[in-house]
Amino acid sequence: MLIVILSFYFLFSQENNYWQHGRLKVSINKHFLQYEDGTPFFYLADTGWEMLHRLNKEEIDFYLKIRRDQGFNVIQTVILSEFNGLTEPNAYGALPFQGKDPTKLIITQDKSLKIPGSYDYWDHIEYALRKAQQLGVYLAMLPCWGEYVIPREGNGIFHTEEQAYSYGNFIGKRFREFQNIIWILGGDRLPDETENGIILWRSMAKGIADGTNGVFNINGKTDYSTTLMTYHCFASSSEWFQNDNWLDFNMWGSYHSNFNIARSYEQAYADWLLPNPKPTINGEPAYEEHAVNWIENNGAFTAYDVRQIAYWSVFAGACGHTYGCNPVWQFYDKSRKPVTFVHTYWQEALQDEGALQMKYLKNLIESRPMLDRVPDQSILENENSVSSDHCVATRGKDYAFVYIPTGYSVTLKMGLISGDIIKAWWYNPRNGESIEIGKYKNSGRIEFTPDGISKELKWIKTGRGCDWVLVLDDVNSGFDKPGVIK
Repeated sequence: MLIVILSFYFLFSQENNYWQHGRLKVSINKHFLQYEDGTPFFYLADTGWEMLHRLNKEEIDFYLKIRRDQGFNVIQTVILSEFNGLTEPNAYGALPFQGKDPTKLIITQDKSLKIPGSYDYWDHIEYALRKAQQLGVYLAMLPCWGEYVIPREGNGIFHTEEQAYSYGNFIGKRFREFQNIIWILGGDRLPDETENGIILWRSMAKGIADGTNGVFNINGKTDYSTTLMTYHCFASSSEWFQNDNWLDFNMWGSYHSNFNIARSYEQAYADWLLPNPKPTINGEPAYEEHAVNWIENNGAFTAYDVRQIAYWSVFAGACGHTYGCNPVWQFYDKSRKPVTFVHTYWQEALQDEGALQMKYLKNLIESRPMLDRVPDQSILENENSVSSDHCVATRGKDYAFVYIPTGYSVTLKMGLISGDIIKAWWYNPRNGESIEIGKYKNSGRIEFTPDGISKELKWIKTGRGCDWVLVLDDVNSGFDKPGVIK
């Protein structure tokens, strides 16, 4: 009996402790995310697009726990899957609609797996949400893949404002009890690819918020304060929805076309400079193990590539980052045909090097005050390359970070953070370790040259994989080592 009580207490405390700070919201300076009590939130997501459609309960448990333990606090996933999501049942044989009609939802009264057909499609989504909540993880859910609203392949099912609103209202109401939802509209489609696309997305956003608030009134006023929403496509959502009340933060993707994608930092900085800014995130960068430009002979993106893009994006002003892995987003295994060139089963790919290294970026950002951080290239003395050598700098009031992607020397202008004396560190994005360099006067110009990538490989100093973060701290700040959170 004692074991049962303790187990229940552990489950209850796990489920509620993470949300003690209140709902997520936009920070006062409009560049970051924070909880209602002011606690900052660094958005670190994995793309588990097909999780809700392809995985059973045990597989969801396995996947979510591993990603949580690896430091991820958000999973981006899709309710109506891109791949036969309306005609291919989920892991329990359930479909969302009768046929392809979004007004004919398949809903059962009994959630038991013991009764065939009683555990419906929406019950399974609720299971995933509840499990994620127990683990302290947000599900950033796409109501549907973009194709169903903006059809390129003839699969559109939402044609009117009423359809989009009603579906949005249903899912908003159905899952309103969960605080661990972030809504992502879109899905690989520019909203203006069709004549009424923007109208339909706005209607769906309105429906979600009204459903969350227990309201059904397509012509009424909507309270968007109870939801957190964005829009996913190649370009930034700021191009269409920057002044929309439903859009809380911007999202865009640097995608998979090439190495050294400059959009990784250019778009983040462009959104930062908007006159009425909103937080911004690279929501689909190059995925680890993904073929470059979708051509297998080009090779595949590695851990270095996903690190480079992540640090470029965050240091240029993003409020978090999304990681992706080619076998994982599609949950490829021997029972499925691969969607793109893929050779590793998803269970094994969960341990890919780049996935394990994302927590080092999150730890670094969280080890210093997050909400006063700004991108600031003026720290750099030298003209900055636009190639793989491009350095990106960011700073707070009493610290600065400089990402050096290929290990070359960098000269910094001192005096841009507080303090007469600063302490300098090398932070290793490959393993999260810090090396103290020394103390310096906070004036003039100082050149810093990274060492080799490890004690064993000191002679490998420059090139792909030789990335470092230079950290400067005001000695009076009382900061611990970079990446160590007090």
